[in-house]
Amino acid sequence: MDDTGQEETVLSVYGLVLDLPQLYTRPPAADLLLALDRLQVKPIAWDNAVEVKNHVVDEDGVPKYLTSIVGSSLAWIADDISKEHVWDAASARLCERSGRSATPSVTRTFVIPATPSTEAVSITLYEPSLTADNLGHKTWLASFLLAKRLASLVPHLRPHPHKAKSNSASSTPDIGDYSIQAIELGAGTGLVGLALTTLFDVHVHLTDLPAIVPNLSVNVKSNTRGNTSVGELDWSNLKDEGEQPKYHLVVAADPLYSPQHPAWLVGAIKHVLKKDRRARVVIELPLREAYVPEVEDFKKRMEELGLNIEVEGLESGFDDWESAHEKNVRTEVQCWWAIWQWASVH
Repeated sequence: MDDTGQEETVLSVYGLVLDLPQLYTRPPAADLLLALDRLQVKPIAWDNAVEVKNHVVDEDGVPKYLTSIVGSSLAWIADDISKEHVWDAASARLCERSGRSATPSVTRTFVIPATPSTEAVSITLYEPSLTADNLGHKTWLASFLLAKRLASLVPHLRPHPHKAKSNSASSTPDIGDYSIQAIELGAGTGLVGLALTTLFDVHVHLTDLPAIVPNLSVNVKSNTRGNTSVGELDWSNLKDEGEQPKYHLVVAADPLYSPQHPAWLVGAIKHVLKKDRRARVVIELPLREAYVPEVEDFKKRMEELGLNIEVEGLESGFDDWESAHEKNVRTEVQCWWAIWQWASVH
């Protein structure tokens, strides 16, 4: 039997865990690896609304099956390297079923739909495995929603979108007597900033904490031709005001996840935003119940800084993890977005 025939034989009988290659039959490494590959939980396609998994096997019993492989000596497999591959694959499949914090590193492509004035944009991002201290290693719903909304905000942001990106790395749209310079705060994987620079040929400086910047740099390098820069910016430890460049446009998505963050974020905005009548801050925040006080605190502090909301709105999307109450159903999250401007400029 050729390889294709073997694959069809192995895969055609999948449906229940008992249909998978069972260890007591001492299956060859190739059969185990093929089965484990088919058990992979693929990254979420964010444009799909509810269904998140297309399992080839009924999930009942799959974790136990995977655990049995990880705990087996696989003594009948002579090649040690093949054993390691089987154990690694089984461990990865377990991680994929253990919640977002255990998900292995993935590469995902996000598509920003075309509009009457912009072409569709495809951005591919690498996301390392998530840890509690490095939430910026994952792309969050608010970032995707804001990236998709950018084109519709043109009348308020002033740049003129191009149907095709210029070949000039230094090209920026002229707005009166200056060219737009933008900064993203808490850029994470870089989706919003990359969408901004790709759609409008605007120079964007993407910033985040030192632990996040290396992966951010990888994503920026793989998605742009040089009309971007990356740097560290710790909101809790801002450098001297005189040393900080100022920007006409500040963007941030889902940057609040502790009681300290509203004060830090508003402090960072004050630190980087030009005092100019055309300066804007674009924010998108999820209205998760646990963080509503932080959102309200942020709004209050922005007003105290002297910024007013020019336009705002609500939109909903589906986070890329399952509901705690319904299997295979994603969690719907409402997000608030707003564009802020200086109330007065002297």
